[in-house]
Amino acid sequence: MQAPKFLLKTILNLFPPLLFNRIVLKEISDDFMQMKVVLRKVLFNINFHKTIFGGSIFSACDPYFPTMYYHIFANKNRKLIIWLKSAEIQYLRPADSTLKLHFEITKEDVRKVEKALDKIGKTEIWHTVEAINKKGVVCAKASMLVYLRDNNKKEKLGF
Repeated sequence: MQAPKFLLKTILNLFPPLLFNRIVLKEISDDFMQMKVVLRKVLFNINFHKTIFGGSIFSACDPYFPTMYYHIFANKNRKLIIWLKSAEIQYLRPADSTLKLHFEITKEDVRKVEKALDKIGKTEIWHTVEAINKKGVVCAKASMLVYLRDNNKKEKLGF
């Protein structure tokens, strides 16, 4: 049984690493294929140059794709082990205002993941998200590698 959307949103918004960085999950689509996040520029997350600290931007990218996959597959009654295996971030411009991030997983992404899980029991998939300021300028771009493993296919995986 998965948590309803409002409960998931509340839990993530109260999670201390996100809360203290002023990272707010604003919206979750009904199918968990999209999440919209805001990273507010406040005294707690600015650096000496009065722009948002890079670590706060990175934190705003971190938990959402694995969370989305977890709920997408929970809706299909499929329990998976999912975590963020790797991440890369490029800081393109100083973040001098609040940032918006739009996380999206496509139906094609889900089909590819399902096919790999059915065949070998595990897979990895890259996703990209942009952190966009109030003027519409991309301040950072992050690539996230999500690892997914079907726990019911242990015998095929060798561990």
